[in-house]
Amino acid sequence: MRKLAALSIGHGPSVSSSLTVLALIVCHLVLWPIPNATAQPDPPCLGIDDNWIFCAGFEEGNLDIWDDYDGNPPETNALINHPGPFGRADNHVVRLRAPAGRFGADLVKVLPTSHDRLYARWYVMWEPGFDFSALGHGGGLHAGARDGLLGRSGYRPEGDDWFTAWLEPFESLARLNLYAYYRGMYQDCADPEGSCWGDGFPCLDDNGEVYCTKPQHRPGPLPPVLQTGQWYNVEVMMDGGTPSVDGSIADGIFNLWIDGVEYGPWDDLWLRTTPDLKITTLWINLWHHGEHSVEGMMVDEVVVSTERIGAVSVPAKSSSWGSVKGMFR
Repeated sequence: MRKLAALSIGHGPSVSSSLTVLALIVCHLVLWPIPNATAQPDPPCLGIDDNWIFCAGFEEGNLDIWDDYDGNPPETNALINHPGPFGRADNHVVRLRAPAGRFGADLVKVLPTSHDRLYARWYVMWEPGFDFSALGHGGGLHAGARDGLLGRSGYRPEGDDWFTAWLEPFESLARLNLYAYYRGMYQDCADPEGSCWGDGFPCLDDNGEVYCTKPQHRPGPLPPVLQTGQWYNVEVMMDGGTPSVDGSIADGIFNLWIDGVEYGPWDDLWLRTTPDLKITTLWINLWHHGEHSVEGMMVDEVVVSTERIGAVSVPAKSSSWGSVKGMFR
């Protein structure tokens, strides 16, 4: 909430009486909110949690707080009424459906501040009918510039340009893992300049014969087999670690939680060569290489934070508190 000092009370009544009137107005709004008043997330998450730097509950009525160049067309990015992960009446989620063929649908948020370490949490449900066997990619956190680098593949980062970790179902296994590009990637990198493909965390490609040669990157407990029509609480963490020009220090971290169960951390990674390379962008993404189902995925309750988030809900979804916040823009 903006400071009350920013609200112009005007001349005439005394300050004390004006504040009394203001207090009565606030109490009235809390008990009997104005039906058409909506929360104004500018900046997002103001007054909710000091560690949160971005959040979206999709009750804003549009997708204007996101930064997509395509404007999030409703054919692929639809705001729909759905009970969501908490079974709320009049709740809204975003549904992502990729057009037929080699296409995708996404949400991009260039974060208001850049960081060495961030957590991103959202709830996701793959629609009934979704085909997990159709090859594709997801999204997550991205360090570095957006233009020309967000979603780049086939090239190993130089260490001063970008690193990223995308959360996605692993091919036909339908188990989530992180698909990552970073300076020290090694699992499938025959040619760093055009034939270098993302490392998996946990690495699910094999048992160490070709790809998953580092035992600490192979799975302990396996992530669950995904089911359509079920909401999952997913959270990823990236920490750029100590910058190193030669990889002699490798303490960057990826981590993953699914419904509160931790599947990392993977904390021996060479992610960057300079402290100037920081996490800048959240990317919620559904992308397919080719033929795929019409059905896509639904997303709700998105939070980016400097600390662990867990299962807490984004508050003030169409609530009186949201109405009060909107009154003090």
